[in-house]
Amino acid sequence: MRKLTNEKVVIIGGGAAGIPVASNIRARDKDREICIISKDSHCSYSPCAIPFVLEGIIESFDDMVMHTPKYYKEERNIDVRLNTGVTGIDTDTKKIQMGDEEMDYGTLVIATGGVCFTPPIEGKKLDGVYRIMHIGDGMRVKEAMEGAKEVIVIGAGAIGLESTVAFSEAGLKTTLVEALPCVLPLILDTDMSKLVQEKLEKMGVEVITGTSASSINGSGKVESVTVGDKKIPADFVIMCVGVRPNSKLAQSAGITVGARGGIVTDTALHVMKGRGYLPDIYATGDCTEVVCAVTKRPTGSPLGTTAVRQSKIVAKNICGENAIFPPVLSPNICCVGDLHCGQVGLTTHSARQAGIEPIIGKSRALTRARYYPDGKVIDIKLLFSGQKLIGAQIISKEGVKERIDGLSFAMTMGMTMDELIEAETCYAPPVSMVVDPVILAAENAKKKSTTKD
Repeated sequence: MRKLTNEKVVIIGGGAAGIPVASNIRARDKDREICIISKDSHCSYSPCAIPFVLEGIIESFDDMVMHTPKYYKEERNIDVRLNTGVTGIDTDTKKIQMGDEEMDYGTLVIATGGVCFTPPIEGKKLDGVYRIMHIGDGMRVKEAMEGAKEVIVIGAGAIGLESTVAFSEAGLKTTLVEALPCVLPLILDTDMSKLVQEKLEKMGVEVITGTSASSINGSGKVESVTVGDKKIPADFVIMCVGVRPNSKLAQSAGITVGARGGIVTDTALHVMKGRGYLPDIYATGDCTEVVCAVTKRPTGSPLGTTAVRQSKIVAKNICGENAIFPPVLSPNICCVGDLHCGQVGLTTHSARQAGIEPIIGKSRALTRARYYPDGKVIDIKLLFSGQKLIGAQIISKEGVKERIDGLSFAMTMGMTMDELIEAETCYAPPVSMVVDPVILAAENAKKKSTTKD
């Protein structure tokens, strides 16, 4: 264990990665000087909550904010500077640049998060084109909703779908456009995605997949969007095409980034420069590259849960412990109205990209005993490589998160298909069938693998 020092820790970024680093250091070291520098107007909030403010489920954007800079200063002795951009890092002199101001660091943590990917589409800079990344974005979108009648959402990832629901529930004529063949294309196979699309269409949303928006049209302000051979009217447009690692600052300092744009780190989350890793600079969160637990290849994991887990590792290492960050499975869930869509590990597409032809087991069952009132249909899809569980997708109105979590635990522990079939599960009519639907899906895969053999 390294000896603790009083060297100043500077953290660039005050989101789901930066704030937990500071909090976890402070829990171990009461005296270390800690400073967080953030370009954002707020700290300590989850951008994932923004669509639910737009929908009115969360009353206001202020309710999203867990703590203010004043709280961190007075209660935790952590200095948080908002609305401040870091313009440069000098790894030799151990200084960061903020415009004309410099700040020394003993240990630096890069937690710059992600940036919205913007496709090269004509008209993307017109007034009325918005992205959803920060509270300020959400406030502008909320204002745009007032008096609007028609909106187009470009991109059918989680934030895109949850925002689409918010607009539809607010009475706006909503069109969802996705260039790939299905909604939630990075976490669901096409057959599972169809269930989500049907849900959106029942809500009155027009869903266009497999077609890109070719231009956003208007004289100074958005008036329409061209999709294929159609020109669709719109009062405003939301761009939710995806998030990329915000690694330009690190790259400009000579820090290595991978093929996907994420900052390369070792298992202790030190950054790389040249041929070696820097002992006094760490990276955490959406700006980093991680390793997939199934394929053992570099990937991204732009999830708040991943950021928090990484940040605990960084804090432990700064405080002298020897902690490592393991490969990830990235369990995640998206709520489309009352429909919950969960996934962990690989999809069929990502499995095939890795050279794996998966054995697939599926089940459609109920979340409660068939005679118990209000049971919901649950659809489960499991992917195996031989006996090894490599992925899962679940869609239902209840019982999704706990099953995805359980399957994530099972994958982490290397549980086999046969072990999953024989696993013990709990039962009570109000919450489950006597044989869990996960086991039914595993049994379905077993039949296919036996037939294949």
